[in-house]
Amino acid sequence: MISLPFRVACILIAGFFIVLIVTYTYKFNNRKVFWGVGLTTIVSILILLGLGILRPSWGTETGMAVIVGICTAIGCAITLIYAAEYLHQKKQTKGKNIAATGNEPLQEITDSEHDKITLSPRLDTELARKIFAKAIEAGYMEEVGSHYEWILNKVLLAYMCGRIYCEDYPEKTKYDDKVFWMPGRVELFPGTELDKLFNMKDLTQSRHSRKNKAAPVGSEKIDKLFE
Repeated sequence: MISLPFRVACILIAGFFIVLIVTYTYKFNNRKVFWGVGLTTIVSILILLGLGILRPSWGTETGMAVIVGICTAIGCAITLIYAAEYLHQKKQTKGKNIAATGNEPLQEITDSEHDKITLSPRLDTELARKIFAKAIEAGYMEEVGSHYEWILNKVLLAYMCGRIYCEDYPEKTKYDDKVFWMPGRVELFPGTELDKLFNMKDLTQSRHSRKNKAAPVGSEKIDKLFE
């Protein structure tokens, strides 16, 4: 028969993998989720120990299960926190590399890691490279093969691209402080090229249906990239 400590360890490890799978599947912010779960786990264990609810003991099977459970949970929590910082550092490095390539002539960028993602002449602007770099660093997008993958919702991507390529801008009303998505001076939105770059569909329609209306929820995240 499987011992109680072993069953407890298996349950906790299964929970650890569930956190990883859910985070990856739903494209959550890895750093926030991992730090949140890790710290919550450690703090919860300390509180339960302090209140005497968890009583580790070497003499009984239940006490051993508590010890194994605490060690396994803390180990998983530390692993999540380490993974959070490792992934965040990796994204920061990618963002800085993209920003650096934006200051060089395009023909000189031959051996860069980011050459696998090629921006068309219409999309390849200094502002675009700077904003894409900041978005990667913030965890809003990442590189996947020959295209970018957007982590947030599609409307926010259309909003960001509208600000980059059409000079769209947010405008706050005087009376109720609502923010509206105002179209810029450039009428032609490069939707087809952006769809391909981000492996999306109908970004043009997403922008067209929302401009001159209230800015989408979360637009302040995009606005900070332009500060």
